[in-house]
Amino acid sequence: MSALLALPAALLLVVTTATSASADVVKVSDEVWANTDSSKCLYTISEASDGSRGGYAKGEGLASSGIPFSQACVLVWNRPVGQLKTGWQYFYWDGSQWGVCRQLMGNQNPDGTWTGYANTTETSRMTLSYDFGVAPPCGGGYYATKTGSTVYYGGDWYGGNVPVWSGQHFVEP
Repeated sequence: MSALLALPAALLLVVTTATSASADVVKVSDEVWANTDSSKCLYTISEASDGSRGGYAKGEGLASSGIPFSQACVLVWNRPVGQLKTGWQYFYWDGSQWGVCRQLMGNQNPDGTWTGYANTTETSRMTLSYDFGVAPPCGGGYYATKTGSTVYYGGDWYGGNVPVWSGQHFVEP
C-alpha cells in the first residue's frame, strides 16, 4: 500500500521538476480567426526561449476544424500546399523600446496580400523556428517573438492581421 502512495508523490515530483525547468520558455497561443459557424479556425502560437543559450524564436499557424456538436475548433483541418502561412519577428528590448532584431516574415505585396512562409505538404500546422546558437543575436537582454499566421478559405486569406506576442524572455549575454 505504501508503494502505491509513493508513486503519486514521485510523479508529482517529476511534473513539478519538469514544469520548473520549462520556465525558460514563454509561449502564447490565440484563436485569430473562425468562420461564421466556428467549424473552421486558425490559431497562432508564438514562443521565445533560451534555445542553445543564445535565444530561440518559434511561430506556428494551426488550422483546426470544429467538433460537430460542441463547435470547439480542436480537430485538424488539413490545408493544401500553400494555403497555410506563418511568419515571425524576434524583438529585442533596448532599455526604452522594442525593436526588431531578426525576422522570418515573407513579404507584404502592394495589393495587401502577404507571402509569408507556406506549408509545402498538406498539413494542419505550419511551423517556423530558429535557434540562435550560443550568442544572442542582438546581445543579452529581453527578447520576444511576434507571430502572424494566415489561412486560405473560401477564396480569401484570414487571420494575417492578428499577431500574437509571446511575452518577454531574458537571454543571458
